[in-house]
Amino acid sequence: MRLTPEYEPVQKLYLCFVQEFFNTRFGYGKTICQIIKVAQRYVDVELLIGISEMPYFQDECTKYQVTLENVTLNHDTPNRSIIAEYIPIFAKNEEREDVGLVFQNPFLENSVELKLFSRRLIDQLGFQHLDIGFEFSTAHLLVNEDVVLLSDYLFTGEDKDEKLKFFSNHFPEQSFYVVPTLAGDITTDLDMFLWPIAPKVWIASEYPSYTPQADSIEPALQVLKKHNHTIHRVPGLEQIIYEDINTMPNYANGVIINQAALVPAYQRKEDGVIASILKGYGYQVFPIDCSNIILSNSGIHCISKTVPRRVSNTQ
Repeated sequence: MRLTPEYEPVQKLYLCFVQEFFNTRFGYGKTICQIIKVAQRYVDVELLIGISEMPYFQDECTKYQVTLENVTLNHDTPNRSIIAEYIPIFAKNEEREDVGLVFQNPFLENSVELKLFSRRLIDQLGFQHLDIGFEFSTAHLLVNEDVVLLSDYLFTGEDKDEKLKFFSNHFPEQSFYVVPTLAGDITTDLDMFLWPIAPKVWIASEYPSYTPQADSIEPALQVLKKHNHTIHRVPGLEQIIYEDINTMPNYANGVIINQAALVPAYQRKEDGVIASILKGYGYQVFPIDCSNIILSNSGIHCISKTVPRRVSNTQ
């Protein structure tokens, strides 16, 4: 069995729209509309949304001139827009059948309900499911061919070796490494500084030498260099802290949808660096304004999830 890299062909993109909290301060509706406008040209989009949320969302679509041509509206919603906290992780077994890994996220109040939602989603897709059996979070794992990185945040305590053994036993074709997360980032997600964009190719944030941020991500970079992976560095932006905001803007929190790359943009001169890298790998690049949603410690990858293309769809 093999965990599926997210740059491989995909058949669907999931998004979740919730008005309360996510739109009162952080404008998720605008970002979701931007994503839909681009993504539906390349893949089917499924939006998880409650019936009561529809009028507000339709107003957002009108405001940002979005039509829902290839969008399915699914009213079985988890009511949480940051889906990278709980959405299944995808894999293929030895027969190349699709598998979804499910788990409970220990940091979410409704973790049991979210796990049940993930199982329903996997059943809807027609995939098999595999229960991880311990607490986990989707963005604590990044896959690129033979290498899988795991956030060290959930690999502490006496059972850390057993947790690692679960992955190595189920996915013997891949090597697993537990690495530190980005210093100062309260999400502890790996997608806040690393993005696998092609086979054995990564984008990684770069911070000034000898800073806590530079030191914290070095172990992950050393693993990738050991496996002869290519690493393209992009500017690591300064931390934003005020009132109840504490976030690390970055260019690694993007999504690849077949030939399209959706990249975080902040209306800064640095925005162009990541675009030039991705164009070099044959992607059409679409900047998505993340200036507001990043204030909630979120980006494109945090609020969306691609589903691998099924084998039958490639024939």
